[in-house]
Amino acid sequence: MSHFSNVWQRMRPHPVRVRAVIRLAYPVALGMISITLLNVVDTAMLGRLGSIPLAAAGISGVAYFAIVFSLAGIGIGVQTLTARRYGEGDLLQCGQVLNAGLILGLISGIPLVLASGGMAHIISPFLSQQGEVARLGEIYLRYRFLGSAFLLLNMIYRGFYNGIGDTKQQLVSAIIVTVSNILLDYALIFGNFGSPKMGIAGAAIASSLATALGFAYFLIVSLMPKYRRVYLLYRRFVHALSRIRPIIRLSLPVMGQRLTSNGSFFIFFSIVARIGTLELAASNVIRSVIGLSIMPAIGIGVAGMTLVGQNLGAKKPDQAEVFAWDAAKLAAYLMASIGLLFVAFPRFIFMIYTTDPAVIALGRTPLIFLGLTQAFGGISLVLEQSLQGAGNTRFVMLAEVLVCSLFYLPVAYLLGIHLHLGITGAWLGELAYWITMSSLMAAKFRTGTWKAITV
Repeated sequence: MSHFSNVWQRMRPHPVRVRAVIRLAYPVALGMISITLLNVVDTAMLGRLGSIPLAAAGISGVAYFAIVFSLAGIGIGVQTLTARRYGEGDLLQCGQVLNAGLILGLISGIPLVLASGGMAHIISPFLSQQGEVARLGEIYLRYRFLGSAFLLLNMIYRGFYNGIGDTKQQLVSAIIVTVSNILLDYALIFGNFGSPKMGIAGAAIASSLATALGFAYFLIVSLMPKYRRVYLLYRRFVHALSRIRPIIRLSLPVMGQRLTSNGSFFIFFSIVARIGTLELAASNVIRSVIGLSIMPAIGIGVAGMTLVGQNLGAKKPDQAEVFAWDAAKLAAYLMASIGLLFVAFPRFIFMIYTTDPAVIALGRTPLIFLGLTQAFGGISLVLEQSLQGAGNTRFVMLAEVLVCSLFYLPVAYLLGIHLHLGITGAWLGELAYWITMSSLMAAKFRTGTWKAITV
């Protein structure tokens, strides 16, 4: 009996620390869920137009995030530095970190906007072997790239506010983005509210405009005296230049990790596209479901990242460690509960997105298998963000490269195409990915070497 009691004590998160994690995590989780609903709403509404627009939006969305979300790794560098300086009590340096991040965001985002049409045209032939899917994907990408600068700036503002522990600002911004996107999707995709019927182009325009509104909110809030004066925002930009190099040093591995992750997901979708268009449409639904389901774990991970950075800044490395472990335990239990829904109600979940019986039949079994891996995903996401919060961004990138190249993509190709197991075999690569990543993150975190990193 005492043995089981000891096991439970090790597995049970500390109630006081859990409350601190939840206080920071719930606005981020709700905010991330809202932002993910951008893709959910696009997917659900485009599903009403048929499997080809659904497939085109899915694979072009993966390509878009492989590029833009990778650059948005600047926000992780901003959060890591902000949290560390905040823990040290240096509020003016927190403001300088944001100023430097905004400079980097504009330098990265403006070229994407100017080159939106050309980039979409270059990428589109790689989206699918089916001409109509590639054509619609090019249209989608062109309008999404036009809003890419707003996405980058949103992520940088998030990094700042999360770093100082004011995570509620992300929630408010995300609600604005989500509500406006739903209304704009309804208007622009189907031609409601007096707007022209634009189909897949309308979905992309709606997402870009909604992201711009989220940026406008962050900008307005940052001009309030309690932020602008306390942190000296938008002043002394010459001094902020010294913060650019540390942000880049921390952010480049994050960009590499995200490029590897999203690039691998794009290759994965290319593998599925070789299996069939219906399989591609089903995979787009699964991607949307998984993307939504991991948002609570990402929110908990952001909280863990903030608490690790702030406690390291306050010279409390042991507190940083226990906060991270308790956050990982909380995420594992929560994600396991969500995974049970995938196992119990796969058909119902698919019917939210599409009424096509062929697409539903293809996607049910992979979704059940993925439900069994959710707990591993929770552990991995929290510990990798905690390591990033400590400044150990390089290890997370190297682990991502290793797992994607040796496990995720080879398993997906071998089972999905070579052994002819179809979409179910391909998605088993995701199972291999989460189990391996969670093992590597836990092993690295136990070493404690991240406690000595200076940023």
